[in-house]
Amino acid sequence: MGTSLELRFPWGRYHATPWGRNVNEAAMEWPPSPWRLLRALYATWRTRAPHLSEANIHNLLSQLADPPTFHLPEFGEAHTRHYMPDIGHGHDLAFDAFAVFEPGAAIVVTWPVDLEPDARSALDELAPLLPYLGRAESVCEARLLPHGEHHSVGLQSGPVSAADPVATDAPDAPLVRVLVPELPLDLDALTARTAAVRAARRIDPPGARWQPYARRVPVTPIRVVHHTVRRSPTAVRWAIASAALPASWAAVGVTDILRRACLSRYGRRFDGAPSPTLAGKDAAGLPMAGHRHAHYFALDLDGDRLLDHLVVWAPDGLDEGVVHAIATLDRLVGYAHVPDFRPARLGLEAVGDIADVAQELVGPARVWRSFTPFAPARHPKRGTPWDQHLASQVAEEFAWRDQPPPTGIRPIEGDWLSFRRYRPTTDHLQDARRATGLEITFPEPVTGPIAIGALSHFGLGLFVPVR
Repeated sequence: MGTSLELRFPWGRYHATPWGRNVNEAAMEWPPSPWRLLRALYATWRTRAPHLSEANIHNLLSQLADPPTFHLPEFGEAHTRHYMPDIGHGHDLAFDAFAVFEPGAAIVVTWPVDLEPDARSALDELAPLLPYLGRAESVCEARLLPHGEHHSVGLQSGPVSAADPVATDAPDAPLVRVLVPELPLDLDALTARTAAVRAARRIDPPGARWQPYARRVPVTPIRVVHHTVRRSPTAVRWAIASAALPASWAAVGVTDILRRACLSRYGRRFDGAPSPTLAGKDAAGLPMAGHRHAHYFALDLDGDRLLDHLVVWAPDGLDEGVVHAIATLDRLVGYAHVPDFRPARLGLEAVGDIADVAQELVGPARVWRSFTPFAPARHPKRGTPWDQHLASQVAEEFAWRDQPPPTGIRPIEGDWLSFRRYRPTTDHLQDARRATGLEITFPEPVTGPIAIGALSHFGLGLFVPVR
């Protein structure tokens, strides 16, 4: 019936240099040599289970001296290279060759012998104590398989092949040589130190011989090509530097200037061609629907009521031409009829997804609060209470954006009418909208940015996450 030992390697690697070969030859021992395995069992007994009797261990190793059959998972050959410090404070290149296979796959070693009860009991106790096989990188988990359990049970998945000892003249078989004990087993030779073998001017250890094994050839590595899907960036962010930063209530005026500067920079780069994303108008000059074009935000991130950052955000992304054009923007000069803005320098800080560029606007959160006041896009009908009009307009705004409506809307007291509520380059002062600050609550956390209402593409009606 035989005796089967399962060797499982959690890291999916087996590191071992064949006897008599230099590590920098990058030669790989596969399957593990029976000589190595018996030496490992002996060392495990001496260091981890010295309570087992010496006679019992010697009897066990003698019974396992016959060349076993290996059941191997499909494997490949690989190596790494390392520069190691030497005695002269230099560096030597060292190769580490190893067999690689599915992590956790098992090698099953089957000897053509039924162990005596005491020997089997000793192997059953020794196997789980085996820490590694080969070099220390080959972390190993071993167990003695029960009587009658076949090799396929010990393997997770993938093809299984057998490596059998064969005669030297076996025809048409890919052969590898592994070191096995001579019979009868010479225990002193098995446990001899490598330095002692070299001191005796021997290459191969005494009491051992090379046994040919028929073994499947390693699989050819398959080159895996990773296709990275590159998403267009959705946002660009700048820091504002000025002798006098604009006040937060001037946000719409500042973003109006920012939009004109972006359009100008794009037009110079592309011979006057307009950008629908930046302009918010299609090729026919008609306004784009769906609020998927660029939003221009002016932010106060340090809470001093002065605007210190600018963000351009387009939910459907900014194409390469837009990004290359506006990323070169380094100053805003303003206009004579915008008295609340002074020329400022801009420092590009980030280009990417809005969640990375302006996390302060993204959340997610259930409760959102006005940074700039919300101005309804429509005037209330005669006799409609203002609070009722606000609620209906907010719900309508979220419906236009295919977003769930909030479950709670609460006005917030504040000096909201001090905020500019018109575009200084196109609107007139008498066109200023009625507006107020709001706190809106959703049943579940939602992801921003949230900018709704009139002039939402210029930063009016901008909300920030609270909790």
